[in-house]
Amino acid sequence: MEVASAILKDHSGAAIGLFNNMRTPAALIGGSLVPLGILSAPTIEKEDSKRIKLMKKANIVLGVTSLLSEIIAVTYSSIAINKLAEVESPLTKGAAELIARNYELAWLGTNIHFLFGLMGFGLIVGSKAFFSNGSALGRATIGWAVATFLQALTIVNKGIAMGHGGSSDVPARFASNFFTLIIRYLSLIVKSARGSFFAIGAIMVGLYALYETMQVLWNENKD
Repeated sequence: MEVASAILKDHSGAAIGLFNNMRTPAALIGGSLVPLGILSAPTIEKEDSKRIKLMKKANIVLGVTSLLSEIIAVTYSSIAINKLAEVESPLTKGAAELIARNYELAWLGTNIHFLFGLMGFGLIVGSKAFFSNGSALGRATIGWAVATFLQALTIVNKGIAMGHGGSSDVPARFASNFFTLIIRYLSLIVKSARGSFFAIGAIMVGLYALYETMQVLWNENKD
């Protein structure tokens, strides 16, 4: 018992630091996305080809969803930080165990939405030169943006595959890669939505928005 009590500690401070590691840059990226991806989004012209119209629409959708994704990341992390400060946390062997036990949904939501907004921001930056300076320079900048996106995804997958790095007593890692992390996150969203009017409404409206988005992009590709 003495050994166990010496190991178990209050790791709420460390957990707050981990959430803050993403909340601050998420807020900064969200602020940058407003002028870059929304206010100065490329205007769709009648003389644009089908390919250019499709790319412009996709760019606008990416800008809006990236901004909203960062807003969700900030919301998740801010509420989690508040609860970690307000509510007495159980004694655990590390911050990973505390998060896995009490804040898994907030942790996954913060990570996924922060990373999605971050990579979307990179793609928007790359596409900016395409619409501003023509396809010759644009192909190069979009190429760099896609390469960076893929490398960022590789880094994320490697980090996820490493797990929490704790002992066998700590709950298992959340997922093996970014895709399975998203699947885990979506399953937790559905599970937590039971009995919540607003959560169910968010899911239904989100599915409707996804349907409308696919319709817009698909119809543009067909015309």
